[in-house]
Amino acid sequence: MDLSWIGYLRPSPTTYWTELATVLNINLDSPAFFADPYPFYAKLRSDAPICPLMSGIWLATRYQDANRILRDARFGKDFLAGVARRYGKEAVMEPAFQMVNRFMLLMNPPEHTRLRTLVSKAFGVKQAPELRYLAQRETHRLIDGFINSRRADLVNTFAYPLPVRIICALLDIHLEDSLRFLADTQALVKVFELSPIGADEIDAANRASHAFDRYFREICRERRKNPGNDLVSLLLQAEEGEDRLSEDEIIANMALLFLAGHETTANMIGNALLTLFRHPDQLDLLRGNPSLLPQAVNECLRYETSVHIAARVAMQDVAVGMVTIKQGETVYINLGAANRDPAVFKEPERFLIERAELPQKPLSFGGGMHYCLGARLARIELETALDALLRRLPELQLENIDHPSWKPTITIRGLAHLLAHW
Repeated sequence: MDLSWIGYLRPSPTTYWTELATVLNINLDSPAFFADPYPFYAKLRSDAPICPLMSGIWLATRYQDANRILRDARFGKDFLAGVARRYGKEAVMEPAFQMVNRFMLLMNPPEHTRLRTLVSKAFGVKQAPELRYLAQRETHRLIDGFINSRRADLVNTFAYPLPVRIICALLDIHLEDSLRFLADTQALVKVFELSPIGADEIDAANRASHAFDRYFREICRERRKNPGNDLVSLLLQAEEGEDRLSEDEIIANMALLFLAGHETTANMIGNALLTLFRHPDQLDLLRGNPSLLPQAVNECLRYETSVHIAARVAMQDVAVGMVTIKQGETVYINLGAANRDPAVFKEPERFLIERAELPQKPLSFGGGMHYCLGARLARIELETALDALLRRLPELQLENIDHPSWKPTITIRGLAHLLAHW
């Protein structure tokens, strides 16, 4: 998914989201908002499609504007400048900020072009059949472990462990070693949250970055001595002319793989399950015709994407709609709002797995040069997870689907729990 730097806010007793909500008479801290933010998005899309949140910060909610900003080379990334602007110049030296700054998806050309070329060479070696085999193997192993219990929390027992197991298989690292990364990814991913995080959370993100660095630096040393066909070895071997990835670049982007490949994919699986069971007619349609699975995945990604906010910085003055985004200003792109834009998707509030194919695709994986490198793997994981659960647990029923436990976050949308029985 397009896990872009969302930034921190200037120190203030309220966030700009809260200020905006006050104007629109919406309580963004309420469970009702997290349960269904889409009426709020629709109001913004209709009344203020390019909305000034505060000086130098904008919010885009229409598909047309979002798609254009994501693809326009005049918009880029400016991560450390945003940190310095909000927390002072010293803050840019925090370990978590330094590691995240080396993430490929936060870079601009030519650095981004160079890194993506090299990483694509390694990632491209892993073809779809191999990725699907790994996904199927790990999916069935997980289900084997809880199928006889007749009841489980599918978020914590299935959706969260599955992407980690697949990433471990790709990197050829021990699953036991990686289990601690579940907490580390959740700590580090908080730097992307729209609302500000406190000193304790920054310290936790720093500790997570140290843990990733120590572990993967040792893995790199071992794979140099004993290379294999795993993704770490392929990254170490990837070259373009005389250019290669540095060890720091490899370590940072393996951490990125855990964040983007784990946190967003886990939420994507949980969101899709809930969406299907909330629409029993569509679930029955899929069960009766499994060939509709790829279409169902597309519609799940449109209807309830796990990444709701991406960000870009204007590299020069750019006119968008009726406003001009000035050089250095930030635009937050609301992917959740764009994916339900009625100007693009007919009856966007309806979940329809047989929705007609459109030239315009949902923006769940971003767009342009920062389009998610792992989109193919994410789709494979979601298809495999849904297919296996529906086939192996034909009596599967989700509990409390009318009032599920959504996490109180805006940038990443996902469930805290999803209880089920069969």
